[in-house]
Amino acid sequence: MIRVLLVDDYRVLTSGMKEILKKYNMDVIVCHEGNEALDLLKNQEVHIDVFLYDLKMPGMNGLELSLKTLEIEPQSKIIIMFSGDEIHSYFNKLIEAGVKGFIDKSYTDSMIASSILLCLKGAVLFPDGLLQKLRLDSDLSVDEHLTDTELDILQKVASGKTNKEIAADLQMSTRNVEYHLSKIYKKLKVTSRYCAVKKGTMLNLIKQKV
Repeated sequence: MIRVLLVDDYRVLTSGMKEILKKYNMDVIVCHEGNEALDLLKNQEVHIDVFLYDLKMPGMNGLELSLKTLEIEPQSKIIIMFSGDEIHSYFNKLIEAGVKGFIDKSYTDSMIASSILLCLKGAVLFPDGLLQKLRLDSDLSVDEHLTDTELDILQKVASGKTNKEIAADLQMSTRNVEYHLSKIYKKLKVTSRYCAVKKGTMLNLIKQKV
């Protein structure tokens, strides 16, 4: 069973979210403020698969809680919940911190559940319309466009597939996949899979499934 740590000061929301995720066979642990969640992590009382944090909370907001969580558990898969335009001023800092995705509170039950499942598979989640509203700082030039094969590989990386799985899908060697990835990194001016997915998403090179 997937275990989710939900942190939100709004008790009505946590109660409703817990019931939603329970329908999708997820065990939800609820905390109503950041320090309570951090104490849980420091004591290593339970294993958490996904961390679901509200962005705006009194005392410690979602960004601050994410940073402290990643200090304790660097591999944590953190998803930030937000409403409306409040995410904009935090977006870049959340990405830099290592947050894996975002859930708009207006999402349907199935969209929330699928977002969590995609995050577990290694996907980076960006809600439809969010990136179009943000000011993008990309300098990708015309002569650096990705080839069809590179776009296909980038899409598969975004879905959480390993190099071996991508090689099997595209009927090529893993070394060939690695070569294409190095070309993708160079064109996007990044140095990691995560940053490639982040920038590819910002440039609308990756199709979102959420």
